[in-house]
This record gives sequence, structure tokens and C-alpha cells, in this order.
Amino acid sequence: MNIPRLSLFIPTRNEANYIGTTLAQFEPFWEKYDLEIIVSDANSTDGTVEIVQHFAELSNQRVKLVQAGPGKQNIAIGCNLGAAQAKAPLLLRLDADVRIPDKDHFFGKVFAYFEKDPTLVGATVPIWVYPEEARTSDRIYHIIMNTIIRGSLFFKAPLAKGECQLVRRSAFEQIGGYKEHLTAGEDCNLFYRLQDVGRIAYLPKLRIHHSPRRFRQYGYVRLTMIYFREGLWMLLGRKSYLEEWAPVR
Repeated sequence: MNIPRLSLFIPTRNEANYIGTTLAQFEPFWEKYDLEIIVSDANSTDGTVEIVQHFAELSNQRVKLVQAGPGKQNIAIGCNLGAAQAKAPLLLRLDADVRIPDKDHFFGKVFAYFEKDPTLVGATVPIWVYPEEARTSDRIYHIIMNTIIRGSLFFKAPLAKGECQLVRRSAFEQIGGYKEHLTAGEDCNLFYRLQDVGRIAYLPKLRIHHSPRRFRQYGYVRLTMIYFREGLWMLLGRKSYLEEWAPVR
């Protein structure tokens, strides 16, 4: 395989319920958009590894599995492990449950934005819940969340959730990738540091969908308080309050 145009990396830990569907959505587009997909797994025990290996065998090296060794594991470590294997000049981080509804529109626009503007080093897009699972509360919360993320760029405190982060690889390497001491908030911290080396963009005409599983378990009020506490703690101490960001499966 030649140097891919985009390297997509996904950190996983026991994501057997989602990772198959997530990988399958890209199969018709591997060659069309010259994609490389790297799954960075943190010692899953539920069949995630076997599912990824199945796609790796089918994909002619388009899908790759990277497995973490023993020792401390968190999302930041997994993301850096996956990104370190990337060969493309443009990186896309997604979560294991993310779906892109219109991939032709998405990839076409993404390549156009980054090729047109060499100062663009990072971008994110609106995030919504799976349409078939969305409730009124989901829609209201995500309208507010997307508005805050978009507005954060104007206040030089860019936010970008790990569900969708587009990053120019040269800039990612320049700032040293994700901060591995952060248990949570590593996604926003990355974009906060990226603005020092280039321009950050919010692409309102694109979108991704994700599962509402964490919202269902925690509730919107509790989850918002956790996000607020983590943001404040990081602002004051440059570290996470949480010692472990427990997965929701």
C-alpha cells in the first residue's frame, strides 16, 4: 500500500458491541479515499481483537491492529500508540461507536479544507446521537454542546471531543501528541495546545453520530458536572481529577 491520504485511529477497550459496525462502514471507502484505519486496543477481553483481526485480513492492510503492552492504560496512551503507526499526513481520531452518515461528503470536504489552508492544523465537527436512539433531551443537549464547542474557538480555548478530531500529523508530532498523564480531557487539551502552532476550525456542515450510552448511564446533569469539574481541574492544575475514566459498555 502506498502512503495513505488519511490515517484514522480508534482507541478500544472491550468494544465488541460497536467496533464491527464502525469498521464495516468504511469498507466501501478504503480504496476510494485512500484510507488507513488503525485500531489501538487496550487488552480487550470481549472479542474486540478478533473482530478487528477479521477486518485486517479482509482489507489488504487498510485496517491494522495495534495492541498495548502491560502497564498503565488510558485513552491518551491508546491514541498515541495508534497515531504512532499512522503514515498519512492527516489524522482522524474517532471513538469506537462513531458513525459518519455521509462519507463522500465528509471526506471530500475534509480533504478540501486541509489542502486549501496549510495553516489549518486541527478541526472538529458537530456531534449528534444516533438518529434511531435520539430523544428530545439528546437533541437539546447536543445543540448546547455543539454551540459551546463552536464558540470556544472565538475565546482561544478550543474544545474538541474525542469522538471526532482531525489533526495534521506534522502539528500533532510538533506538540508531542496527547498528554498521557491525563485520565480525562486529553482531547480538549490536545486542541488547546494545537492552537499554538496553527489554526483550529469547526466545520458546521459536517457531522458524526455516536451512541448515547454514557448519557443513559450517567444522566445529562451528572455528566455535565463531571465535564465541568475536569475542565476546571485541568485549568487550575493541568491534570485530571479522575484517576480512571470508567468505560461504559
